[in-house]
Amino acid sequence: MKDKHVEVDCGERQLEIEVPEHAVVVEFRDPPFLPDPVAAVRKALAEPHGSPPLAALARPRMRVAIAFDNPTRPGLPQQIILPVVVAELVSAGVREQDILFISAGGNHRKWTRAELAAYLGPEIFDRFWSRGQIINHDCSDPSQLKFLGISERGGYVEHNGHFLQADLMIYSGNVSATNWGGYSGMGVVVGLASASSMRSHHGYHVVAHPDSCTGDHTTMLYRSLKAEINAYIEKITGKRIFYVDAVGGVKGRLAGVFAGYSPEVDAAAWSLADTFSRYPVPQADVLIIGLPARFAYGDSNNQLIAAVGALVPPRIWLNRPLLREGGVVIGLSPCTGWINPHMYPSYREVVDLYARYHSIASLSDHEEEFCRRPDYLHRYTYGYGYHPVHPFWLFYESQYALDRAGAIMMAGTGNPGAFRALGIIPTSDFGEAWTVATKLVGKNPVTVVAPSFWSRRLFKFDVQA
Repeated sequence: MKDKHVEVDCGERQLEIEVPEHAVVVEFRDPPFLPDPVAAVRKALAEPHGSPPLAALARPRMRVAIAFDNPTRPGLPQQIILPVVVAELVSAGVREQDILFISAGGNHRKWTRAELAAYLGPEIFDRFWSRGQIINHDCSDPSQLKFLGISERGGYVEHNGHFLQADLMIYSGNVSATNWGGYSGMGVVVGLASASSMRSHHGYHVVAHPDSCTGDHTTMLYRSLKAEINAYIEKITGKRIFYVDAVGGVKGRLAGVFAGYSPEVDAAAWSLADTFSRYPVPQADVLIIGLPARFAYGDSNNQLIAAVGALVPPRIWLNRPLLREGGVVIGLSPCTGWINPHMYPSYREVVDLYARYHSIASLSDHEEEFCRRPDYLHRYTYGYGYHPVHPFWLFYESQYALDRAGAIMMAGTGNPGAFRALGIIPTSDFGEAWTVATKLVGKNPVTVVAPSFWSRRLFKFDVQA
């Protein structure tokens, strides 16, 4: 059998591996980009979906809150969109001192001054930071949060009070394929939620539910709960949230921008995203994922982040599951297993906690305890660390692949024990992993390779019969 050579992400470098000649190699390809993105933003604000133009919504002396996707997403869309939004507001009579920017981090870490400056760019940062008008959302500070009630299916609706009390609520986000929800969007629901609210839609009962383990944004459970909570916020406050959503490619370059109310704005953004985010593949006996040095939640020397890199892609499928029952996933990473205690203060303890249980589901009994740990909360509030409950979500999103696969392997890791503790088989290199895989699924497996899944732009595996 002939082999072909493929270069895949593996930490700081790319590694050449040999796979069968018939292996399907799939990588994100950039769409056509907007020739004049600033003009496109102006047009989107003037011709929104389901909403009056932004200029008609703004009024003199109005308090405006503008939340934005935090710096785990590309910064370029914000540097293009936010100056145009501000110009539109000011032209309508809104005073600059009445505009508040909120980094919608959910229970990700807060971002430093330097990080926010680089992310937002000088046009926004230099005008608003010195006046205290750019802040990080805090998901555990009662003084910043406002409880609105319980949604129909039990969503705990408690969100950023600065945002909810503004006269005009604006959210600037990105719509792209994502490990949760099919497509990202409706960022208010997650990015501005309290820790208690996050637990109601990020808990094991939602994230590991079979109806959430798919890339179909039109049917999946998790995204429908987001829509329910978004609608509940608007019902209780009596105000609609004005979204400005970028749709783009690698490094956030814009292919389109859409504005308006959700759900009205969603269909237009989804339609464009579908044109370049769906990639046909066969159902795989073996799925190979390259893992760069940093992706998703940060440094992939952190074994829980590296594990997510291998375990999440099987969730992002359309039509039929990407990985056949009993198939094999191979991730490639030199991961050392080092968890930065300042940035990820609770991760190590949650990994060690898992060793006490037979199932990931049992971890959910400890969420409340970790949410109240003063040492971890102090690092979140003042030390730019992830919120103590955050690693629970990473375990929950990993459950699907662990249940479906016959084996998950991490090839090339520098810390084999770190992965054994997570139910993942460590191997010294890709060749050893391939030998084990073919013993499990046969000598001529249907193979799908995603060499740069995390380093370029996430996409959906459109699985063909």
